[in-house]
Amino acid sequence: MYICSSIIIFFSITMNSKILLFALFAGGTTLSGSVYGTTQCRTIETADCNQKQHTDQNSTCLFHTPDQKGIPYRIPAIITTHSGRLIAMSDYRYCGADIGFGQIDIVGKYSDDNGKTWSNQFDIAKGNGIKNDFACGYGDAATVADHKKKDILLMCCTGNVTYWNSTRKNPLRVARLYSKDNGKTWTAPQDITEEIYALFDGRKNGPLKKLFIGSGKIAQSNLIKAGKNKRIYAALCTDGGNFVIYSDNLGMQWHVLGGVDQSPAPKGDEPKCEELPNGDVLLSSRKGYGRFYNIFSYTNKKKAEGSWSEPVASHDFPGGIKTGANATNGEVGIYPVVRNSDGKKMHLIIQSLPIADQRADVAIYYKALVSESDYATPAALSSNWEGSFQVSHTGSAYSTFCLQQDNKIGFFYEEEPGYYNMVYRPISIEEITSGKYTIRK
Repeated sequence: MYICSSIIIFFSITMNSKILLFALFAGGTTLSGSVYGTTQCRTIETADCNQKQHTDQNSTCLFHTPDQKGIPYRIPAIITTHSGRLIAMSDYRYCGADIGFGQIDIVGKYSDDNGKTWSNQFDIAKGNGIKNDFACGYGDAATVADHKKKDILLMCCTGNVTYWNSTRKNPLRVARLYSKDNGKTWTAPQDITEEIYALFDGRKNGPLKKLFIGSGKIAQSNLIKAGKNKRIYAALCTDGGNFVIYSDNLGMQWHVLGGVDQSPAPKGDEPKCEELPNGDVLLSSRKGYGRFYNIFSYTNKKKAEGSWSEPVASHDFPGGIKTGANATNGEVGIYPVVRNSDGKKMHLIIQSLPIADQRADVAIYYKALVSESDYATPAALSSNWEGSFQVSHTGSAYSTFCLQQDNKIGFFYEEEPGYYNMVYRPISIEEITSGKYTIRK
């Protein structure tokens, strides 16, 4: 979700006009297809998208926005399911802009061969475009596949109210969907707006008026299980700063990590979170020139007791991530690796962001976490990043990723031409780090 209102309104008016003309001319043609298609159909569709996008041989254009007359795609999300299936998701924006301006669908494609071939496009959540209806549009997917089961959770925005116009009485709404069969079928979206907003009604500073979950990845713990499922974490962007909510039953009930009266990033924008190697929780939040980082340190993991530190800006520390002025959503992940120079086991944190002043040149930054001292505080985590790998060499914006079954990073990002095309690229940790590290199996 891009929450600069003046740009959104201008783009929405422009795009709505052009989309209508296109729909009348083209007869409302879409790329929709059945969830399951033949290998031949998948290959032809992928090749066609790649040719239109001018994608290099290392990448695959999964969702192609033809030009300003076409229905745009935006907001990437990607997961690896328990079986190894990749599911890539995107907004399909009939309205031409963010949630709240009209009809938006969440669509997907899947791959069962580590991204070599992909299915036809299919609907996950389909908006009806009816003004003031809760089901007018669905967008900004945040998703997680349970480590041990076939269950998938998807949280998203819904309705016909924009972020900036949201109030406690008439809010930007929240929906929840599940798949119980590895993404083959999905439940109807369930409106859980009151359940989420009500968590903050007792704040000393008053109830929240607007919120949404940062799109892309919902993090699942490798270490903490206090219910039927291992704990999951979702990061919120709100008018009161960032917050992190958690669930011990795969999103059926949510709680606020660290309480409602202390935002872990009061000036934060679109956020992500990830579990640190010791079980503590990292918040990574959008800002110009880098990221806000903060850490929740547990005193009792089962009871979810502990406290947040103070947020820091990544570019304020030696060797910290420093980008251009762009403020863009990215992804953060932590994976077990081996350092190839000496065989030492450790973890590697990677963070994706555009590096240019404008939204362009998406890259992946990395840093080894050799011991707890490397992430004991937000300042320690922000210091001494080792390098970066540039994925895109043109206009590019939001990005996310997952760890594939073949131990490559499934990188999924927005890229020009167009506003935007949704491009997938598998990248090994060796390629990202110039051979310094390898995923530990």
